Amino acid sequence: MGGETVKKSWNISDSEWLVLRCLWKKTPLEIKELTAMLKEETGWTSNMVRAMVVRLLEKGAIGVEKRAHCFRYYPIAEEEACVKEETESFLNRVFERSVPKLFAALTDNRKLSAAELEELEQMIRKLKAEE
Repeated sequence: MGGETVKKSWNISDSEWLVLRCLWKKTPLEIKELTAMLKEETGWTSNMVRAMVVRLLEKGAIGVEKRAHCFRYYPIAEEEACVKEETESFLNRVFERSVPKLFAALTDNRKLSAAELEELEQMIRKLKAEE
């Protein structure tokens, strides 16, 4: 593990996210371990998990260790980078890059707690300080 180059865009599908989340929690994992982790949430068979693993390998988002009798998979794509990419994509696609539109959608018909408001205010203060 290690030594791989970082890729700018992973373009991870919803199903692939589920596999990556497992690998970010615990790594390396074999197909049977991934299947066990995903079985309850998805109902996927080992063949379906294998298909997702192959797609992630082709994208370079995960790597594989070849052992005597098994293959063990590990993430190459970093969770933070994938979350950032997905967030930017969502913001662009749905809200035309408008954070205020996103915020309005998230808070419409929902009252924010004092703690949530304080957290948002802290974020805004931090952004202002960085300008």
